[in-house]
Amino acid sequence: MLADLIRFCLVLVFAGALAACQDQAPETTETPPAETAESEEAETDNSGDDAAQGKDMTEAENDRMGLEEAISAARKDLAERSGVDADDIGVIKARAVTWPNGALGCPEEGMMYTQALVEGFHILLDDGEAEHAYHAGRDGKPFFCPAERSQPPTNSDEDKPLS
Repeated sequence: MLADLIRFCLVLVFAGALAACQDQAPETTETPPAETAESEEAETDNSGDDAAQGKDMTEAENDRMGLEEAISAARKDLAERSGVDADDIGVIKARAVTWPNGALGCPEEGMMYTQALVEGFHILLDDGEAEHAYHAGRDGKPFFCPAERSQPPTNSDEDKPLS
């Protein structure tokens, strides 16, 4: 008898908790009709969305920066940093590489990185005074990596021709 009473009470508590969960609706805020129409339009307008335009991953990869573009961007950045004309900056080595992780061969102390191989570029430039390393990931956009942090890639494709 006592066991039946306990079961009955537990069923009532469980049913009450379940009903309470169903009664809770997310809070909503009223927005003027004009704003609602604009936000709905923005949400449904996927004209810039690769998937909406039927692009697949292969086509999206074609949008990434190539080696020649990466070299040009790195030379431009070094020219701004050093004050040397971009045409006077030499390319020591530029190649497609595989970085061992998301640090792209330029880890910052105290940071954590994805532990997966990342395709990218390794570019070494000379401004007449020193060598400067530029690293890039999947997007191909190079960034300056100070010599004290620059690490070699795990492997690389054949060195690419520079012109």
